[in-house]
Amino acid sequence: MVRRSKKSMQEILGSHDFISFNAKESELDRKITIATEGFTTKKYCELVLRDKARLSEENALTVANYIIDYKREINASQSTIKTAVQFLSELSKVVGLEKKFADMTRDDILGHYLDSCRKSNAQVDW
Repeated sequence: MVRRSKKSMQEILGSHDFISFNAKESELDRKITIATEGFTTKKYCELVLRDKARLSEENALTVANYIIDYKREINASQSTIKTAVQFLSELSKVVGLEKKFADMTRDDILGHYLDSCRKSNAQVDW
């Protein structure tokens, strides 16, 4: 027969720091951790996703969800994930942090982001 304790699970597990840390993590933190797991070098992508100067919380959550789904579907390499995070964070920064990805228009992407990446004729070596 199994003996049951009168202590709650929280009291039993509360002494372990990693359990209480995981319980306090927000959805965004959890998603960023899942999206960036497996990186062997410095966690560049994690730092970018947490940087409020590059991505709003909503856009960071969107990118994290995208990376999680991307990894599930095609098992993308770390360099592919890093490139996607760099591109999407730069897009968010150039178009405006307050603008959600879902609200971006073609003109936002073409006019703001892609035109800012284009080299002028003086920069091109012919």
